[in-house]
Amino acid sequence: MKTGLKLLLRDWRGGELGLLLVSLILATATITCISLFASRIHNSLYDEASQFLAGDAQITGSAPIPTPLQNEATQQNLQGALTIQFRAMVFSDESMHISATKAVAASYPLKGQIQIADTPFGAPTLVNHGPAEGEVWLASRLFGALAINIGDTVQIGEANFKATAAIIKEPDNAQSLFGVAPRALIHINDVEKTQAIQLGSRVNYTWMLAGDSSSVETFKQYFEANKGEHHRWVDIHEQNRSVGSALNRAESFLLLAGSLGVVLCGLAIALAARRYAMRQATNVALLKTFGQTPNKISRLYCGNLLALGMVGILPGAVVGWALHWGIIFALQDLLPNGLASASVSALFIGAGSGIVALAAFAAPPILSLRQVSPAAVIRLDSQSALNFGWLSWLPGVLAIIGLIFWYSQSLQLTLVLTLGLAVCCIGISICARLIILASRVTTKKLTGSWRLGLANLQRHRQMNSVQILVFSTLLMLLFTLTLTRTSLISQWQNQIPEGTPNHFVFNIFSEDRTPIAEKLASAQVEHSPFYPMMRGRLIEVNGVTVKDILETEEVPHNYARELNLTWSNTLGSDNKIEQGEWWQTNTPRPQGLYVSAELEYATGLNMQLGDVLTFSISGERVNAELASIRSVQWDSMNPNFYMIFDRTVLDGTAANWLTSFYLAPDQKPFLNDLIKTYPTVSVIELDQLIAQLQSIVSQVTLAVEFILMLVLAAGVLVLISSVQATLDVRMQESAILRTLGAPKRLVGNILLIEFGALGALAGLLAAVGTETAFYFLQTRVFNLQYQPQPIMWLVAPFIGAALIGAVGWASTRKVVHIAPAKLLREIG
Repeated sequence: MKTGLKLLLRDWRGGELGLLLVSLILATATITCISLFASRIHNSLYDEASQFLAGDAQITGSAPIPTPLQNEATQQNLQGALTIQFRAMVFSDESMHISATKAVAASYPLKGQIQIADTPFGAPTLVNHGPAEGEVWLASRLFGALAINIGDTVQIGEANFKATAAIIKEPDNAQSLFGVAPRALIHINDVEKTQAIQLGSRVNYTWMLAGDSSSVETFKQYFEANKGEHHRWVDIHEQNRSVGSALNRAESFLLLAGSLGVVLCGLAIALAARRYAMRQATNVALLKTFGQTPNKISRLYCGNLLALGMVGILPGAVVGWALHWGIIFALQDLLPNGLASASVSALFIGAGSGIVALAAFAAPPILSLRQVSPAAVIRLDSQSALNFGWLSWLPGVLAIIGLIFWYSQSLQLTLVLTLGLAVCCIGISICARLIILASRVTTKKLTGSWRLGLANLQRHRQMNSVQILVFSTLLMLLFTLTLTRTSLISQWQNQIPEGTPNHFVFNIFSEDRTPIAEKLASAQVEHSPFYPMMRGRLIEVNGVTVKDILETEEVPHNYARELNLTWSNTLGSDNKIEQGEWWQTNTPRPQGLYVSAELEYATGLNMQLGDVLTFSISGERVNAELASIRSVQWDSMNPNFYMIFDRTVLDGTAANWLTSFYLAPDQKPFLNDLIKTYPTVSVIELDQLIAQLQSIVSQVTLAVEFILMLVLAAGVLVLISSVQATLDVRMQESAILRTLGAPKRLVGNILLIEFGALGALAGLLAAVGTETAFYFLQTRVFNLQYQPQPIMWLVAPFIGAALIGAVGWASTRKVVHIAPAKLLREIG
């Protein structure tokens, strides 16, 4: 114990433990910081996104929420808020208008806030509650449609209400684009007074839930096991495709970045531990000479390693915790207000990763000290005194796999990263050895520092092959992460570009199309083409009823419900034909009606090209042959349909028309004029929804940027550790050159050329690995379209040469300035 402590203190004073301790502290701090920050950003994004539901989840259906479900939620310590939605006419003294009436409980909303104003389209005020009994809050455009002001009385069903506020925005108003009338919000206790809900009325009951994620997940499992046919579970991924896809991809990126951080930090510890073990070879030889057995030596150094872990891991976790708070403080104006707390597991991931990394990466080279031969040390050959075989990396590899899975909780991501890294490492190792061997021809044709610098690649083929492997892997991980981040951000920003239509007008009669188009033109409002739209229900496929097809389907209502149908000769830009062919305008077609179906809908019913689909439209049976199957980008904010016919159906008598346009905030009063002139049309206002989507996309983008910077810091740590691991050999050779009279400039150039060449080779090989990894991540993990990166093949070698050359020169620059005799004494 005393010997070990003396040895530990001596190594510390001599600087032997510096790199290993710094690597351990920084590794623990980096993983802790990434885990805490990623967890808080992840939770905050979901809190922000949950405002689309006014809670963490919903149970919705056409029947009242069963009491046993409510009791179980109470036992799970979940908050609840009930809403009831139905269609009802709103009457004023001057006019009347259909409304989507929503009755809300006093606890509504559980998440988010309602924005109301004291004038239609006025400046909003945020409130955490709904209207009081006897009051109604109306959508701004209803005031114009009903010719009323704030404070006037309106009638809904058999009850009178005082209009006390104009609704600017509801947190959960992200409903179907084509099924929402303007909102009338009342207290849930007033529903019975209206007598608007009668036998046969179409009513939707929604029970909003909020609580900690584990309780919500537990209750979801209970609901799935006990649900009835009239209710379904809704979360943000199902409710809003745009938000759900953004969050899914952001979560995958955060997990990918954090997992790569784990890999890089573990690698840094392994390299630092190997250098420490190499420098301890002489001490071990002396200890054996004095009678120490291999077992005693193992216990001695393992005890020191344990002490080092206690000294490094706890401060590292504290530094990581403080660093994540520093980032939050520095970016407080950019991050969401009231940043969510981190999950409990995130607090232990950093310290746990440090312990695992120390045991798996640092312990094997330390334990190998027991094999040191005193004779090898006497020959001053610590390289042969310690033989780090490939098996010594096995614990580290297993630890990386375990840590990635522990961090990501994703088997797919773990397998993709592990197999990808394995294939790349094997390929890079082979290529590195071949390139070094092939460089002999070039070296012979050079002179001066270039010849000496490149000759070092040949002289230390094994060492340089390992370094190229480390450098290439590091650069590949960083390039892959950077490209993935750029691709994701570009996709998110293009998802909702400026000028995206934020208002949809439907229920337009055929005779009103031209006048409405002229009215839009006179107001300088650009609009999309007019789409015919009709309601219909798919009832049979090849003569078999949908109900019979879905006997074993868990959610048959997704197929039994009415659909919005259309006909068109033009395929939308956000539609892609997956099977079959799209009909052309002037191409002759056989007699009969043809239809194109959306991919997921067709897959759910096992549709095949050529199937005969039977629809019920306005009470008429309509048969159509399935000509194509399309994939649809539902998050494009454009009108899209499950079914598109190739020609007019039922002479167009069952259809009305739809168009969309963008309105700036100062153009909102135009809606009142439009509704007054054409009171039968319905308008969907999506400007608030799009603003909320853009806010979430901005926050997701920031999260991705910050996490990338943290992982880059871990990458720099690995780079320094890798250079330091082979520093002694290079310093010894440089000192000998100085002793033989080589000028400082020549020695410096040799080192710079050697590290630059290593970096260029590593960058080239990293480009190959990055292109491969990027393809699989884009297509398999993030579900995005792959785009080749030819510019990377040109830039990567220069980045590698500049980065590794700079770090190598900075680490070895003292060779040029310190006297050779002193330098030789330092390296033993």
